[in-house]
Amino acid sequence: MTAKLLFASQAIALPTKAQMNELLAVHGLGKVLSFNGTKEGAMKQTLAIVSTEGEWIVKGNPIYEGQLDEEKYVIDCLAEKTSLKVPTPYIVHHDTDILGFSYSIMPKMRGMHLHDVAHELTMEDHSAVAKSLASVLREMHEWKSLSYGELHPLKHSIESFQPSYKDWLFNRIIHWFHDAKKYSTLTEADERWMFGELKSAYDVFSKMNDPCFVMGDVKPGNFLVDQLDGQWAISGLFDFTNSYFADPLVDLTKMILFYQRQELPIIANEFILEYSTGQRLVEIQSRLRIHLLHQLVLDWGYFHAMGQPIHTSFEKWVKTIFIHLHLK
Repeated sequence: MTAKLLFASQAIALPTKAQMNELLAVHGLGKVLSFNGTKEGAMKQTLAIVSTEGEWIVKGNPIYEGQLDEEKYVIDCLAEKTSLKVPTPYIVHHDTDILGFSYSIMPKMRGMHLHDVAHELTMEDHSAVAKSLASVLREMHEWKSLSYGELHPLKHSIESFQPSYKDWLFNRIIHWFHDAKKYSTLTEADERWMFGELKSAYDVFSKMNDPCFVMGDVKPGNFLVDQLDGQWAISGLFDFTNSYFADPLVDLTKMILFYQRQELPIIANEFILEYSTGQRLVEIQSRLRIHLLHQLVLDWGYFHAMGQPIHTSFEKWVKTIFIHLHLK
């Protein structure tokens, strides 16, 4: 697993039909009927295959050594430790003769991406999905570690964040704030406000001592939804390339911002409250502000680098989002 932000693309070219049939034959998965690149997919690494024996997803051309092996390890652990719907069996094939690189193959899971059906859902449907996702994350986060850090892809041991998780996280926010200056205007007032936010959360993060497995990239592109027993719910969870052991609230941030940008702040708050049941809301809000600050620093830099400038100050932009989310 890696907490590093991966920006490179390892796009794989569309193989020939003969290559696909050879790949399927190796694993006893029938003969190819159709195949194509997936619309979603981490780093353009994935292909969708329909064969005489079913539907499959192939992931290849790994970003870093051990990527596919560690993803198999994570999926196998989650399948053993939880009731979550993950893509098993997850088969890794190291021989590069067929495609020119190692690959994994897994069954295609049932369901649709939330962003593809969001416009069709009622508020009740959105609420059901948010509550289902909160339940899925609570169960996933029951996988604990003795230390905050990354799982070594080959040794399966935890490499701790240095000098501490708090310092690693705060330094990362500061790093991406300064990186964003390359693409946008960030003032001394913005920086003072950011450091004030970090200072306010210093004690909360210093006292934390409950590292949990986090997916690290929980967003509509990495899970599926479907109607299960007449109600919308999460039907599949996949892509664990950015997983590590940390504060579990980090897994809420991208979905909170998805709902906020879909003008569904009520659903965002339902999601937070459902996940936080039985926990101290004041502490939850303090930690969420920092994780959201981290994501919004990244988003600010991305939007400006892509020619989509935000026409207000960074401080005002983030504060406005916090207000919409009722994060005091």
